[in-house]
Amino acid sequence: MLVLFGFNRPAFLLGHVYPKGVWFYYPVVFVLKAPLGFLGLLLLQLWLGVYRGKKGLLAGLQVEWRVLWVTLVVFTVVCVLSGFDINIRHFSVPITLLILLLAPMPGLIGEIRFGWVAVAALVASCLMITALAWPWYLPYVNALGSGRPAYELMSDSNVDWNQALPEVERFTERHGLANLPLDSYGLSDDTFFVPKSHVWDCQAPAQRDAGRWVVVSANMILDSHNCAWLLRYSREVLAGGSMYGFQLPSPIPPDGAPGGPPRAADRRAFLWIPFDFKAVTLQLLRHPEGIPEAMKQMQEQMAPKGKS
Repeated sequence: MLVLFGFNRPAFLLGHVYPKGVWFYYPVVFVLKAPLGFLGLLLLQLWLGVYRGKKGLLAGLQVEWRVLWVTLVVFTVVCVLSGFDINIRHFSVPITLLILLLAPMPGLIGEIRFGWVAVAALVASCLMITALAWPWYLPYVNALGSGRPAYELMSDSNVDWNQALPEVERFTERHGLANLPLDSYGLSDDTFFVPKSHVWDCQAPAQRDAGRWVVVSANMILDSHNCAWLLRYSREVLAGGSMYGFQLPSPIPPDGAPGGPPRAADRRAFLWIPFDFKAVTLQLLRHPEGIPEAMKQMQEQMAPKGKS
């Protein structure tokens, strides 16, 4: 009930920012993130159900099958109708039920030889994809993404949730960086994993940053920040595409100029919150005694928007 009626936020999907959640968000993200072998198993199960008919499918499993289908429909409808369009993990109950729906497959295949060959090939495909994607599962997108980077297709913890920070530290050591500007996506203290980093906004670089290596979360390129301008310059893919290292030009073009950062009016607020939520969170992590006063100030800042 809380997810269905209590949350609604802008959604980013297939390169577009939607002002609020859209019904097709979870189906599209599921199709893009599920291994193709798993999608193939679901299609094979559907075909076997039609081929064998209702009697062969439900023999001895009428109650269980009905429970699975009803639960799957309920949870899928809740996810589709809610505006809580964030991460595929919020679709995990329907995914689990889809896996359970594959349980009758061995009985349905029976003596159909090509069916067993298809199952073996599809399962082998799933295992191969799992091995190839290791250990960067969060930014994984299957071949239906047409080779486009994950940040062009989706956002949030579908792509990056600060799991790449140890890789960023290795990047820092590899380039011998003494001070790394870092625009991460999470709300943690990044210096725990990357001691030589400091908070940086890829939308507002200073000229003193010219020529330096910086690291930016993939989520900040098109969605949570407006930093597509960085794609013109040399870059390194980190953690399977969760984060990117960019070498800034020298000098940095003016705001709004070709190859330059966006104008102030075109900048985007992190998580669409109308104040610097990352800075406030970091300050409170280091000085928790300030939480009561900070909560009061945030309530005052959010009150006008809430009333409207």
